[in-house]
Amino acid sequence: MARAAAHLSSVHNAIRILQEFSDEKPELGISELSARLGIAKSTVYRLLHTLSEMRLVDQDARSHKYRLGLGLFVLGSIPYRRMEIRVKSFPLLIDLMHRVRRVVRLAVYDQGAVVYLCKLPEDKETTKFSSIGKRVACHSTAVGKLLLAYQDEEEIARVLRRPLKAYTRRTIVNPEIIREQLLAIRKNGYATTYEESTKGACSVAVPVATEEGRVIAALSVTAGKSEFFPNQVQEYVREMRVYSRLITEQLDGDG
Repeated sequence: MARAAAHLSSVHNAIRILQEFSDEKPELGISELSARLGIAKSTVYRLLHTLSEMRLVDQDARSHKYRLGLGLFVLGSIPYRRMEIRVKSFPLLIDLMHRVRRVVRLAVYDQGAVVYLCKLPEDKETTKFSSIGKRVACHSTAVGKLLLAYQDEEEIARVLRRPLKAYTRRTIVNPEIIREQLLAIRKNGYATTYEESTKGACSVAVPVATEEGRVIAALSVTAGKSEFFPNQVQEYVREMRVYSRLITEQLDGDG
């Protein structure tokens, strides 16, 4: 227990060190950091050495002071790219919403779950399972199953080893059945769910990919059972594929 607490303290102090750097103070030395944070110089040195190995800080060869490293830029660019997708796709999502006259969502994968970046229209009836920024288990949603289908085998196995929660009586929690669904999703290029996350709601999702073909998000349409017969589902898929491609072109055009 004491050893775990010491590790947590080290993580906390490492984060505190990173937070001391600013536009006003882009470079800081060991003594200055020690004084500002009330941490022993030896501890500051050890933590800076580790942060440097991880490319989170760099040391100036002349002044011997430290500054934030490019490793932080790489990490920071991940959530930035997610928000970039939302900002650049938002006008297209509005257009798609008006065309299908159903709930439209944009989501990204996050370690066995999905995070919703956008949902249109936003109303009280549809917020329970898709609040913006909320993480939702991937096995019960169309966007989640679609995004899981395009993960590597190790990640799929990790997710399906966990206990899977049933949100409705239609939620599929059998790993073997889900694996069969994932194969069908990769073959067909879209995913569907029927009242698996909430009673009465059905969804269909298609991938949003880069020009190189890497799936980075999922686009979905959610409708009630009465608007989810097979011909209508295929119409949703056709519309979403058009807009998925437009989102890809928008992202690539500004890159």
